[in-house]
Amino acid sequence: MRPVPCPRRRPRPAPRPARSPTVTTPARDTAVSTAMRTTTGLPAGIGLSQVQVYSSQAPDGQCGGTPHLHLTCTELYFTLRGRGAAEFLTSRGPERVPLEPGVAVQFTPGTVHRLVNSDDPLQVLVIMENGRLNEEGDVVFAFPDTDLADPGTYASLADTGPIDAPDLAAVTRRRDRAVTGFVQRTRAWHEDPAGGRAQLDLLHQRAAALVRDRAARWPTVIAQGPEVALRQLSQRAAAAQAGDPTHLAEGRVTVLPRFDAQALTPKMCGSLWSYAVPR
Repeated sequence: MRPVPCPRRRPRPAPRPARSPTVTTPARDTAVSTAMRTTTGLPAGIGLSQVQVYSSQAPDGQCGGTPHLHLTCTELYFTLRGRGAAEFLTSRGPERVPLEPGVAVQFTPGTVHRLVNSDDPLQVLVIMENGRLNEEGDVVFAFPDTDLADPGTYASLADTGPIDAPDLAAVTRRRDRAVTGFVQRTRAWHEDPAGGRAQLDLLHQRAAALVRDRAARWPTVIAQGPEVALRQLSQRAAAAQAGDPTHLAEGRVTVLPRFDAQALTPKMCGSLWSYAVPR
């Protein structure tokens, strides 16, 4: 993969903070079945966020995020502004997808991925198949195998401090170590595809072992989110088939808190803003 030039630091004016518009909601009809009411989270339990991709240089000379993979969730990138690339490693080998405004790319669990900046910094809209599983640990960083083989070493490298106020030096250290592992695996694949596939298979085995204990909580997370949304969708479809419009009285509008460029949190691919439905 040809390295992408790092961004020249051209500061953009941050969007002016603004209050979200107020929507007046009339009293609800209490006769509508609670089971058929619209879920309180985002549609189908997805996660929605904006990411400003890191512009600091990694060990391979490129500037961008932390290579990692998910074990349960499909993810989608939609490019809002800037130019760069998304780099992947799957059972088909390394792949690089150029990104520019309007380009969308989706990838399934097991795909090692990272975002890479150019001289026009990327801002990306990210959709996760489940909004809570990432918080519950559905992520493994693509460190070199020696780090993955030792749970203690892995945990130390992955730890960046408090979720809402991570240590920036630790975030960079985690990114750089994962880039080292990613480069090792992609290089191995180019030199010998069979050997590269074996290394990816081993990464998947290590990942499954690392998340095994915390994955015991995931069925509950799914049951409280996507399964509820799917059940409600099925109930509404059944009501429509029966000619019953009762649930339509639950129609409502929810305005989510507006994106705030001054309130981003350093995460895996860059500095992140998560959209959430107000409770």
